[in-house]
Amino acid sequence: MSRPLRVAALALSLSSLVSVSFTVACSKPAEGTPAAAAEPVELAAPANVKRVDIAVNDSGFSPSTIELKKGEPVVLRFTRTTKSECLKAIAIPDLKIEKDLPLNTPVEVAVTPEKEGKMVLQCWMAMIKATINVVAS
Repeated sequence: MSRPLRVAALALSLSSLVSVSFTVACSKPAEGTPAAAAEPVELAAPANVKRVDIAVNDSGFSPSTIELKKGEPVVLRFTRTTKSECLKAIAIPDLKIEKDLPLNTPVEVAVTPEKEGKMVLQCWMAMIKATINVVAS
């Protein structure tokens, strides 16, 4: 095969590869084929569950001490108003909870403490902390 023919054959095969990749990327799923799953929707806790609002700002967590009752379900509602990267997520290590906090968006975290005592609520970097006191019900 002469050089011009090889170049033409290579160009033709590359152009068919490019058109195939665009066709696959832009095609919609066939009927009966499920589309890509959307982000999971977090269900709200029942209305009768106690809610505690926690502001997350340049000063840290407010209130900085939260009292909860052992065995009582509660929703901690965090609203971050600071752009601080340190406070972009929280953790409650004793409950194995980690949660992102988008700016100016309330985020609800349902908890049911099972042990009396103190737990730490902290930023994801463990630099800014608050205390959760769990008392007998």
